[in-house]
Amino acid sequence: MKTLLVLAVCSIAAQALTDEQREKLKIYRSQCLAVNTKVDVKLVNELKSGYFKTENEPLKKYILCILVKAGVMTPAGEFKKDVLLAKTLNPADKTMVKKLLDKCLVFKGNTPHQSAWNYSKCFHEHGPRRNETIFQ
Repeated sequence: MKTLLVLAVCSIAAQALTDEQREKLKIYRSQCLAVNTKVDVKLVNELKSGYFKTENEPLKKYILCILVKAGVMTPAGEFKKDVLLAKTLNPADKTMVKKLLDKCLVFKGNTPHQSAWNYSKCFHEHGPRRNETIFQ
């Protein structure tokens, strides 16, 4: 569960997802799709490969939902930097994670879901490339 929170920032951690974490993400995905019925599942699936070119409100709300369920963002759009840093398992990764957060958290949006979109897009663009993300 601890690395799941790190992976909530689109694969910041160096560790792969466990089976338990993958299962939790499937539950989060189902729950977030259920409450965001207007989101296009095709666009959600494109997030897996890092496609952040299609901006629309339902997709942004879906991302906010995922980040809230993962515990790294509040429904009001406040990113829980301290929570993420506390859950970073590898001490060597903390400096990299902090730098990435400092770089990306300046892109706060005018709504909670816009902030979630901005942060996720920035994390994807500037974070290390991993095979798995929270959008699995």
